[in-house]
Amino acid sequence: MNAKAWKYVGWSGGLAAAAGLVVICVVFVGAGRENDRPDPSADAYKLDNDTIEVNDDASRVAGVTEMTVESRDVPVTLTLTGRTGLDLDSVTHVHAQFGGKVINVGPELGARVKGPGEKGGPTVLCVIESNDLAQAKANWISSEVTLKLDEDALTRTEELVKSTVLAPKFLIDAQSAVTKDKAAVEAARQQLLIFGLTQKEIDDIANQVGRQRMDYIITSPRTGVIAEKGVAGGEIADPTVNLFTIADTSFMWVWGDVYERDLRWIKVGQPLKVFFTSEPDRARECKIEWISPSLDPNTHSIRVRATLDNKDGRLLADMYGTMVVTVDPGKNAIVIPSDAVVRHDEDTYVFVKAGREAGKTRYRRTAVKIEPVSVGFVASGAAASSAIGTAAHNSGDSQESGALRVVEGLKGDQVIVRSGALGLDNEMDEQAKEQ
Repeated sequence: MNAKAWKYVGWSGGLAAAAGLVVICVVFVGAGRENDRPDPSADAYKLDNDTIEVNDDASRVAGVTEMTVESRDVPVTLTLTGRTGLDLDSVTHVHAQFGGKVINVGPELGARVKGPGEKGGPTVLCVIESNDLAQAKANWISSEVTLKLDEDALTRTEELVKSTVLAPKFLIDAQSAVTKDKAAVEAARQQLLIFGLTQKEIDDIANQVGRQRMDYIITSPRTGVIAEKGVAGGEIADPTVNLFTIADTSFMWVWGDVYERDLRWIKVGQPLKVFFTSEPDRARECKIEWISPSLDPNTHSIRVRATLDNKDGRLLADMYGTMVVTVDPGKNAIVIPSDAVVRHDEDTYVFVKAGREAGKTRYRRTAVKIEPVSVGFVASGAAASSAIGTAAHNSGDSQESGALRVVEGLKGDQVIVRSGALGLDNEMDEQAKEQ
């Protein structure tokens, strides 16, 4: 290797050595700067009674976020499973007045029928052929004939007594016989009215001697829908068996079961909304009308009832839905997420912002009294979002997650710790132990 080559190698080696020295210096300087960074854990927290002071670095590490509480109307709701049923105050069970053979059946199950007073009503439900009706007509004719004979005898007796041919005692006997006959005629007439005959038809019975009809007609006693039908043509009608159930379905009952632990929330007159799967975006509004005075020993629940408007006819019996009862109007309520609450046995606390200075924030642990926004089993989907609004909710115990209402301890416009409260509480407990 000549001198020129050696010169080149020496120059290259020097350049490499210089570069390596620069890299070492950079690494050393960088390491020194890294060591100069403040330790987030150093002097991160400072405890003073129920107040903890936190620097900004520690707040970021602990995930502490804040929120400003506001007063707004957030009703407290109780959610139940509901089931529709016929309004029994508007239901009539139709029986045969007297036994007989069904020879004609009118409308089908589910058909609408008209009651007395309706235009074109009442609707004929069925026709029954009955020997009892024939006997009732015969009794009426017999009582009419007997009355006519005794009235004629009374007239003759009055003339004979007046002419002193008969003693007054015979007049009294004749008058008593006529009185008894009138009572028998009225009883026979009432029996025919029970069969459904009109007074005109009763008066015409005397003109039908020898060709008496043995059938009577059963008509609808009210306007409504045939909810049950227990008869067919050719069957024997038993007066103890229900032939038809006529229901006015313009209103329906809805039933709900309240667990014993939630009974304290329920009162007559509370508003509620009912959501059905067939109408997920519609809330049918009503009020609690009745609370059962007894407890179901098997389920330990209490039945409640309300009445729904069903003039549109879209509700059927035995449909299931979700009942959301407003148990408290929640005027000017303060609602916070459950993550902002820490618990010490039976006591509950939140961290209220007490001040800020030089990159440090002070939070005061404040006792509060809370209640759930939703009690009982909580609805899901459209029902829950419509009933509870923007408040968070869960499918279990509302006091453990979701939204909570603060009854005491907070007021509007205060700033509290929204998340990270549990970490602050643990730090306070640790420092309290060390002190």
